[in-house]
Amino acid sequence: MVQRIFEHLQLSYEILGYEIQTAMVLAVLLLAIASWAGNKLSNILIHKSIEERGGDPHAIATAKRISAYIIYTLGAIGILGVLGVPFTALGTVVGLLGLGISFALKDMIANFISGLFILIQRPFKIGDQIKVDGEEGTVQDIQIRATSIRTYDGREVIVPNSKLYSGTVVNNTSYDLRRYEIIVGISYDDDIEKAKELAMDTLEEAEKTEEDPEPQVLVNELGGSSVNLKLRGWTKPSKSNMVQSASEVTQLVKQKFDSEGIDIPYPIRTVYMNDGE
Repeated sequence: MVQRIFEHLQLSYEILGYEIQTAMVLAVLLLAIASWAGNKLSNILIHKSIEERGGDPHAIATAKRISAYIIYTLGAIGILGVLGVPFTALGTVVGLLGLGISFALKDMIANFISGLFILIQRPFKIGDQIKVDGEEGTVQDIQIRATSIRTYDGREVIVPNSKLYSGTVVNNTSYDLRRYEIIVGISYDDDIEKAKELAMDTLEEAEKTEEDPEPQVLVNELGGSSVNLKLRGWTKPSKSNMVQSASEVTQLVKQKFDSEGIDIPYPIRTVYMNDGE
């Protein structure tokens, strides 16, 4: 029985001028199956490992992709070796190809490496609201080459990872709270202390404004037609919450000033005319 199997393995076939043995075909199939099985096992281990450490689903998917590239590349090298390609020649070809690809795809490689560092160091994650290169929005996807951002007015911006990693990125939702500011002007004839008290009451009554850190009301400047007060409050960091908080406080302070007779003056411009003109 063993002798027959050995004889079958020694059989050879000529295909397109190349002599191929049964053993060679079997080895290629085994390597292909081993690569596929190794990739499946790697996916299971990666999923379990990252999930136990609290990693996000995108990090899991990215790690699986990288693992598949490595496993299938090794499998392909093994198959070429079985088919009789010398490893020295194969190494030379791979080296030359790698050198050429590195020059041709240097930007893509830089983005790839930057994407890996972003996923490992996590300066931001999917769902964070960031500002980069004049664009601001919510991170939708972090891919190997680039990151997708959905702007607040519904546009998609694709930013290369190398720019995100090496440039300045403002993460607006990195912390639990964020401060907003509102400027309100009062007449020079009005009582500043009374206006400040009413403004502070407004900040304390606003539903979306947090009590801690404590809100502030400051005299900002002596304007051309008004004394300008700066109202500062802390709220949840999302863009929608910031806008709603500022809107709520603006409306409430206007109502309080109106009810207490605090004037919010219009800008005044004085024009001097020369005689005869």
